[in-house]
Amino acid sequence: MKSIDFSKPVTFKIIEGMLRLGKFTQLSVSSELGVSLGQVNKVTKFLLKEKMISKENAFYSIKNAQKIIECIAQHRAMKDSLIKKTHTSLEKDSLIEFLKGKGILCLDSALEQFIPKIKTGRVCAYVGKQAEKDVLKELGKFTGNKSTLYLYKEDLPVTSIEWNGRIITEKVRTAIDLGCDNMAFAAQHLFKEVWNEKII
Repeated sequence: MKSIDFSKPVTFKIIEGMLRLGKFTQLSVSSELGVSLGQVNKVTKFLLKEKMISKENAFYSIKNAQKIIECIAQHRAMKDSLIKKTHTSLEKDSLIEFLKGKGILCLDSALEQFIPKIKTGRVCAYVGKQAEKDVLKELGKFTGNKSTLYLYKEDLPVTSIEWNGRIITEKVRTAIDLGCDNMAFAAQHLFKEVWNEKII
C-alpha cells in the first residue's frame, strides 16, 4: 500500500479523530466525523500495516502516536502556515488578552495553558482571514520588544476549546502542531497523559 498524505483535510480529520478517540471502530470514526467508511478504511489499513495502530477484536487502538504525528509533520510544517512574526510593546499576558475573540492560542501558547509550569517567550495563535487584517492593523499601535507574536493561518480545520477563559487548541491538536513545528519533545506531558507514551 502506498503512503498517504496525512495533511489532506479529510485524511487529517480522520487521523486526528482516531488520535482523540484512542480506541475506536471504523464505524464509530465514520459516524462521529461524518466521513465515508471507505475513507476511514483506507487510513485504518495504512496505519495498521505501519504498526501505528493495533486491532483487538472489533476495536483499534493507537499504538504509536509519536510516529503518527511524525508522519503528519512530513507533509505539514507550521512555518508554511506562518502569516507573520511580529514584536510588540505589550507584555505577554496583555498580548494574550488582546487576542481574545480574535484568535485561537496554539503551539506552546496552548501547551502553557495545560501545563502552567511550561513558559516560553512567544505567543502563538491561529487567526481567520478577517481577524488577521484586524489584528495586524491594531498591532501597528504596539510596536516594541516586550513580546513576540506568531500568527498562523488555519491550514486545516481547528478544533478549539475554552480553557481558563482562553480559547485554545485542544490537547491532540496541540501535540500535532508542536510535532509539525519540530517541538514534539515539548509535548511529552501530553503524550503521556493522552496516549500513555514516552517521547523517544
